Amino acid sequence: MERLLFVDDDLEILEINRKYFETCGYHADTATDALSALSCLSEHTYQCVILDIHMEKTDGFCLCRTIRANYSIPVIFLTNLTDEEIMIESFDCGGDDYITKPYLLKELEMRIRARIRNSRCTVPSCRTPGLSVDNDEKQAYIGNLPLNLTVNEFEILRFLMDHKGIPYRQEEIYRAVWGESCYNTHSIQILIMRIRKKIQVLSPEKEYIKTQWGKGYLFTE
Repeated sequence: MERLLFVDDDLEILEINRKYFETCGYHADTATDALSALSCLSEHTYQCVILDIHMEKTDGFCLCRTIRANYSIPVIFLTNLTDEEIMIESFDCGGDDYITKPYLLKELEMRIRARIRNSRCTVPSCRTPGLSVDNDEKQAYIGNLPLNLTVNEFEILRFLMDHKGIPYRQEEIYRAVWGESCYNTHSIQILIMRIRKKIQVLSPEKEYIKTQWGKGYLFTE
């Protein structure tokens, strides 16, 4: 049975999530701060962490960085903060998804299922000149140098590479990568922006992801 960890200083939200996901057949643990969350992580193996950002005595971004440095677990931010800078920071610190409160429990369940599924997915590695991906590591390289992609960034890059030369709109990328309808195309835009910046640092002379006006993003050698 899959085990989830919900981290939030709102006890009511924790209890609502715990009851719903236990009814759905998950083990659902809760924590109200970073210390108790890290204690849970040291005692159990989790398939996904659902994390608030602003909590008493806790910065969700710092906790996410700690999780990312020590565990290979999908992290979903669940927050009432909607600023674009906050969304960018949540992906930048290693988060895999971002959902704003109030939210639909069914939507949260589908997001969690998608992230767990992606974290387990491995296919044979593909290689292209200059830029290559390692599907076992879920990482991309320019030569021997890693791009240090998050899981979501990797999945988007791999999808575009697998469909080289074909443009895809943001909602099409979301549906193809996560198998669900698109709730927030802006998150795809931010993730692709992050991928481009990481590629540019190691390969300033080559633009691998291009934008076709009115058609979407495409990968090109």
